[in-house]
Parts: sequence; structure tokens; C-alpha cells
Amino acid sequence: MPSATTRATLSRQWELLRQLPSRSPGVTSAQLVMRLKDAGFPISKRSIERDLNELSLIFPLERNDKSIPYGWHWSTAFAAHRSPLLEMLGSSSEGLREFELSSCLQHELPPFGHPEKIELIAWVNEHLARLLRETPLSADMRLMALEQGHQLTATVSNSWQLRWWLLSQGDGLIVEQPVALREHIALTLISAAAQYQA
Repeated sequence: MPSATTRATLSRQWELLRQLPSRSPGVTSAQLVMRLKDAGFPISKRSIERDLNELSLIFPLERNDKSIPYGWHWSTAFAAHRSPLLEMLGSSSEGLREFELSSCLQHELPPFGHPEKIELIAWVNEHLARLLRETPLSADMRLMALEQGHQLTATVSNSWQLRWWLLSQGDGLIVEQPVALREHIALTLISAAAQYQA
């Protein structure tokens, strides 16, 4: 498993990416210092700027250089001509008039993993609970405050995406139910940790 320092850096950078707006003029480094402090990540302006420069090499981030202080934001579009999978059509096309994404996702597209729903019960830390309040896992998700952390309950699809997300939370989440899912996550983490013992 990654060290505590590595996990803290990843958590901070993830929060930093979440704070960036989708358009210009963006948000300044000084504003990001305050936002990250409010989210529980005290950090200097210089460290924020270093993180932004490093992250911009991986993610589509832009710096608005039109005025000082500079503002950072997500890029507004991807260059379609760079994709080898796209092909120019000879005439304009028109979208479906009666297309609903939610209906398509629920009924028409083949599901990933297993289509059945499960009740997920897990312990989550304060930081993850704060994120889940903003982006719930399901309509019936509940967070119950405990002496330390929160108990998460939600009805979710039993899919590879769920397992991938659970594993990506590291020590910020512990699956309690269902037992089969808890055992799967535990075995995966034990196997991964063993790779670092050599």
C-alpha cells in the first residue's frame, strides 16, 4: 500500500482538481489555498502552484494568463482532430429527437459486471463523508455519524466499477456488508500489500 505521505498528497491533489472551475477566468492559487484549507488540507501557495503545474502535464488544465493573478480552470474542449478513431462525415448529422441518457443507461446499454443491486454498508472517514454528501452514491444513500467517521449505507450496482471505486479509497473506507464483497476487497488489498513486502 502507498505510504501515508503519498496518500495524503493524492488526496490533496484530488481535492485540488475538484476545486477547479470548468471555464475561464478560473480560480487563483490564493483562492485555492483557502479552499483546500477549508477542506482540511493546509498548504502553501507555492505548493499549490507546483501541484497545478505537475497536474497540468496529466490533466487538461489551463492557466488564464490574461491578467494577474492567473486563474486555473479545466480546458473547455478536446481537440477532436487528434483522435484516430474519429471520421469526418460527408454531410451534417442530426441527433435523436427522443433520446434520454438516463433511460438508455438503465435499459438499453448492456450493464458492466453484475446487474443486481446490493445494499452497501461501510465505514468511511470524515473526508470521504464530506465528498459523498456532495456526490451521493445513490438516491437512498445515508451517512450516520459515529464517534469516529460515518457509517455509509447505499443501494448500488454490484459491478467492477463499484469494486474499483472501493479499492481506490484506501484506508478511508472499510466495507462491512455484504460479506462476500468485504472478503473480496480484503483479499485484493492483502495481495496488493504482499507485493510490497519483497
